[in-house]
Amino acid sequence: MEYFNETREAIGLTHFLVGISKSAVFGVLVALSGCLRGMQCERSSSAVGQAATSAVVTAIVAIIVSDALFAVITNQLGI
Repeated sequence: MEYFNETREAIGLTHFLVGISKSAVFGVLVALSGCLRGMQCERSSSAVGQAATSAVVTAIVAIIVSDALFAVITNQLGI
């Protein structure tokens, strides 16, 4: 119970909402990169593997860029 109380005092509602919104944005980015690379995929099994690899790389890059943007925005807002 003490851990729950200390955690609740240390993490405010603002931090919680920023974390939830980041998770939602990251999920959307992963879904969009998977859909994009899936639609660009050809019919062979090797093309599917290449598309999956490309989707993972695209998602990772998009997450890094969006996380950097979140960091800049939250820093400017003083959150």
